Amino acid sequence: MTFELHVWGSIGELPSFDPDCLAAILYLQAAASPSDYAIVPSSNPLLSNDYRLPAVRVNRRIVASGIFDVLRFFQSEGFDLNSDLSPTQKAQNVALSTFISDNFTILSLYIQRLHILHFQEIFRPGLIQLIPFPLQYAAPMFLFTAAKRRIAHVHDIDSATSNSSFARNSSVPGILFLKKQAIRYSDVDDTVPKTLIDKINETAGGASEFSGVLRMLNFAGEVLASIESSLSESEGPYLFGKMPTSADVLLLSHLLVETLPKYASPFVKDLIESRYNYIQRYLDENKDLVSINLEDATVANVHPQDRLTIRNIIKKCTGY
Repeated sequence: MTFELHVWGSIGELPSFDPDCLAAILYLQAAASPSDYAIVPSSNPLLSNDYRLPAVRVNRRIVASGIFDVLRFFQSEGFDLNSDLSPTQKAQNVALSTFISDNFTILSLYIQRLHILHFQEIFRPGLIQLIPFPLQYAAPMFLFTAAKRRIAHVHDIDSATSNSSFARNSSVPGILFLKKQAIRYSDVDDTVPKTLIDKINETAGGASEFSGVLRMLNFAGEVLASIESSLSESEGPYLFGKMPTSADVLLLSHLLVETLPKYASPFVKDLIESRYNYIQRYLDENKDLVSINLEDATVANVHPQDRLTIRNIIKKCTGY
């Protein structure tokens, strides 16, 4: 059976800017034959009933949406990267996949959509190219607002840390350029190299920008330390040995989104290079899985009915 995988489109070096969509693409590259599926960069979350991408469509009907539902569909069709795991490892893989999705999504959203320089110079112009007029001008701010709401709700990103000197009420990270102030070494966890703090001080925006970067620096240190520990205990190049699992493609997709594009403040990339040797080696040794090459895959043209247009939105809402 040939199915369609609908994803957000490409911005910059990646075949999809969205880490979940990228994870679904990487999974299929590792587990399936190109003749089994077609990748459709529709960039239209309204195709699925719960407004999520990636989504799988079979015979014009959406059968799975959201990364975990999509991965379950792949496995039900016989494309199972976890088949060789023991029952204990399968349980660990589920737990680790959930940890990666919950925590690395926060980093990916902040770096990509809330960091002012990347949002203005790369993300917003790239998204405008993916979505038809006139929604192309509303979509970037919609995704920005959704990212801010998720991060602010979970991690109170709008508030400065108790010992930070650059809080500004409930300012939005990456939007207001206030008087530039440097991040102090004492404001950041000891595991963060001072050279990295210096680099961020040279490139970040204003005070509200620093507040967000500071919180993400500390958060990134905690998340990356857990992954570093898991990789150090593995007996192979992947999280569970010699073969990649669904947790691997989730981890690699987020690491790619957070390190590959040319960010103004690439603090995750710098943090990995300076502190986390196992994660850096993990990326280096898995270039075959993260080759970012879709030449062997079938990339279908987007049908006009699948685009995010006002006409299709009205049709979705009214059924006509």
